[in-house]
Amino acid sequence: MFAILLAVSPFQIDEVEVVAERAQVQSDAFQLVTQVSHDEIAALPITNIADILAYLPGIDVRSRGASNAQSDVSLYGGTFDQVLILLNGVSLQDAQTGHYNMNIPVSTALIERIEILQATSACLTGAFAGAINIVTRNATEDKYILQLNAGTNGDANPVYVGSWARGEVHVNASAEYARSEGYYAPQANDKEREALHNTDYQLADLYLQTRWRGLDAQIGAQYKDAGLGTGYGFASIDQFDATRTLFASARYNASIGQHWSLTASMAYRGQYDRYEWHRGTSTNRHWTHNTQASLNAHYASKIGRTSFGAEFKDEYINSTNMGLHNRLQTSLSAEQQFLWRGLAASIGIAGHYNTWFGWYGSGAANIGYTYLQTGAVYIAAGRSLRMPTWTDLYYKAGVQRGRTDLKAEKAWTLSVGSQYTWCWEKAGSLHVAGDIYYRWGQDIIDWTYNETDSLFYATNQNQVNTFGVETEACYRLNAWLRGITVRYAYTNLSLDLTKAKSNYLDYLRHKVSVHINHGIYVWSKGCVGANWAMRWQQREGTYVDIYGTPGNAYKPALLLDGSIYLELAPIRVAIECTNMTNRHYYDYGGVLAPGVHGQISLTATL
Repeated sequence: MFAILLAVSPFQIDEVEVVAERAQVQSDAFQLVTQVSHDEIAALPITNIADILAYLPGIDVRSRGASNAQSDVSLYGGTFDQVLILLNGVSLQDAQTGHYNMNIPVSTALIERIEILQATSACLTGAFAGAINIVTRNATEDKYILQLNAGTNGDANPVYVGSWARGEVHVNASAEYARSEGYYAPQANDKEREALHNTDYQLADLYLQTRWRGLDAQIGAQYKDAGLGTGYGFASIDQFDATRTLFASARYNASIGQHWSLTASMAYRGQYDRYEWHRGTSTNRHWTHNTQASLNAHYASKIGRTSFGAEFKDEYINSTNMGLHNRLQTSLSAEQQFLWRGLAASIGIAGHYNTWFGWYGSGAANIGYTYLQTGAVYIAAGRSLRMPTWTDLYYKAGVQRGRTDLKAEKAWTLSVGSQYTWCWEKAGSLHVAGDIYYRWGQDIIDWTYNETDSLFYATNQNQVNTFGVETEACYRLNAWLRGITVRYAYTNLSLDLTKAKSNYLDYLRHKVSVHINHGIYVWSKGCVGANWAMRWQQREGTYVDIYGTPGNAYKPALLLDGSIYLELAPIRVAIECTNMTNRHYYDYGGVLAPGVHGQISLTATL
């Protein structure tokens, strides 16, 4: 819950207007995060949330199907199961599998910002490697956005977003539909070309949010059908996945006197999933229900804030493959924050009882210092844990075998970082930031290959340590040079993936991204400009190709995206192209990644 997120946040700088840089969570707590603003989201050649995340350092986005129809998102060398996805601070975690964590029923046009947080919190259960918090717009005025995206391969994506403000009542709403006939990929072999015929998809999203005084309520639904080609195995070229997702939450904040405040919240996420190994034949059906409730109390004093919290979670699944199971978890937490001039520190502990895995503890300690208003240094440490998903424990199909004797994942993470922003009256602004982290991981869940029976088994890797470095620099000048951002992330795992026969922990060792947004012709009422985004990445590990041949090494990939746009209020028109050089590469097993793709986007803001 968001109340817990803010209560344990370790460090925050004073408010600075930045674009895709280290920036603050909007609270009186302290947290150093990576933030993507609404303006940069609008400028990027993207149509979904996964596309946005692909440009950020430390984030690994791998997709199956067209337009990220099914995406796996990893943070800081972790797996897609180790990332906590939040919508306005409320967990969207799927207990069945992290493959569905990105089923988020919100249009990108409604997003105010996206925050990326490291796993140095005592209370964010599920945020083993980090958390991604998607924050919607604060509807302080009436605003309506109509958008139409149309592209190659029969892509169509109409979007409506509306915001209303009536006194103390603020409302956000969005509705969108998307479809595609599939995607094109270069240099495909005969079997891959057949599989590409089965990469069509369609989805529909509905979302409504209401804020009134201390109440914040939201509800969303998603309908999605997607052909996955060889998405989950090379032995079938016509796989299919249909998901139906419902999400709802309510949070209420109340102040008691001058010092006390209470936050109560409830959330529900339900999903139906129909997976077909051969399209049109019934294979696996899953029904999952996740329910959460929490209560947090905060006491503000001269030295800082004292917080106490309790959370209850219920996870249920009824599956034709994995059976019927239910588990409960209760978490109790306490945290003390200290504030003195530019210095901030916090220490927190949490205890968790799971009906399947017993008692576990977590904790965090953080200290940071702001200087000259725009500079910050910090050090943060935290103990995190993650329970196995239902798929880890019970899934049995094809060459995959879950195991019921898996242990919960545990890790200590240490992070040290700094940032600074220079602002000049006529020369613009420059923002630089860097972070170094180390994670000691124990009982890390992997799927390893057994040569005896040619099967992949879920297993606990005894020790997997992760070292990472992130750096970024952003320079902004004026309407002619809106921004140049350069980011680099390095990750290294202590595990030898080949010797461990790992099929789960292949990760990005290097990731470089460069984003340039500049004007071409600027006048008083509008602008013609261009966006260029380059990504270079090198992935560790090997994969099994579409013909079943193991041991194929991932090759480095250089990707170039671009767009040319016209802004003439209230209209914005953009011609966009991704993978402009038509790069042939693999990013997930033997699934051939999309080649060049173009689209035109028309947006009217009223």
